Amino acid sequence: MRPRIIPPGPSRQRGAIAVAFIVLSVLLLGFVALGTDAGRLYVSKTELQNAADACALAAAAALTGANTDQLTVAENYGITAGTRNLVGTQETGATISPDDSVTFSATLGGTYRNRSAVPAAEVLDMRYARCTLYETNIPPLFIHVVNLLPGEDIGPGQAAATAVASLEPAVSNCALPLAVCKQADTPPYGMTVGQWIHGRLEAGGGIEGAFKWIQYPGYERTPDLAGLIAGNGQCDLNDTNTVSSHPGQIDSLLRAWNTRLGIYRPGSFTSAEAPPDWSGWVYDHTTWPAGANAFDDFAQIRRPANDFGNVSVPSPHDWASLSDFQAGQDRRLVVGPIVDCDALGSNGTTSIVDWACYLILHPNYAPGEDMYLEYRGLARQISSGCVTSGLPGGPSAGGPKVPALVQ
Repeated sequence: MRPRIIPPGPSRQRGAIAVAFIVLSVLLLGFVALGTDAGRLYVSKTELQNAADACALAAAAALTGANTDQLTVAENYGITAGTRNLVGTQETGATISPDDSVTFSATLGGTYRNRSAVPAAEVLDMRYARCTLYETNIPPLFIHVVNLLPGEDIGPGQAAATAVASLEPAVSNCALPLAVCKQADTPPYGMTVGQWIHGRLEAGGGIEGAFKWIQYPGYERTPDLAGLIAGNGQCDLNDTNTVSSHPGQIDSLLRAWNTRLGIYRPGSFTSAEAPPDWSGWVYDHTTWPAGANAFDDFAQIRRPANDFGNVSVPSPHDWASLSDFQAGQDRRLVVGPIVDCDALGSNGTTSIVDWACYLILHPNYAPGEDMYLEYRGLARQISSGCVTSGLPGGPSAGGPKVPALVQ
């Protein structure tokens, strides 16, 4: 007797289809969830990278070698800039831990160390800032549905980002309207680092062979010049720009100049409009008899916690408060063009030869009084201490240094 074959009934088919549908639905939802959560992690990574880039660029701007407290300043810069970038789908500031997230090295491929781990003798050698940031416990949006499958346990995700920045030569920059006169036709143009150059804030643009007050195209009016001196200078400049002479004997220019040392006259600029440098210390032939090379001393005392000033200032005047100096900026190491002052004359125009870095030594109390600047070298040299803003141009560029991402 042959066995009886019973075909599957409708109820059995429906059960098999239901099981297959559930399994396929879970897998399909898993793929959708995977794509969605991968996109969420990509957004988190992008946000975190923006914060790391901002942190590194800001920190590198302080690595000028002109402040023995530069690593503290650099870290503060990095934390301030980095935490202004929101993460977590633009909900919270990035987490940047002091003495941990920002590290420093003397070379790009060297050992990066926390601020407190760098010996005092090596602080001024640090030239690279690296910011390493993390975002943890990124909640999954949909991927946890895969946990419905046996043996799966997917938890929160995390993202990391790293950026390294340093000071690199620029193709454009910001500079004050004060030009150093070249003494020779080739670099370093007849000047030596540490040399004091002499001039006056008076008609004629300064003593011949020292420096000249100048004006850039489009900034011929006095209020504009005073604003450049009190502010960041004229930006987007390069070697193709020309400059013209300026008489210089204008009291508003003097007031703007003195803000960089923390002196504010009533009715003129305020410390909020024109912050002082971190130091109001004065160098002249009374306070610094050597008459040259004040830079090393300046780097030692130029700290936010230092007191300010060592000479009395004629009235009317207002010294900046100590809190103003603590919240100061890099304002006394400045960039200016190098020009042929013979060609410039008292009413001429000439091209820019190169860019100089100089240290503002002391206030100027009245038009006609002597002024001294300390020449710190060409602005593109890392040892000059100058930094400006502009577009980085790579190793072949010849402009002043600007913060640039290098890794």
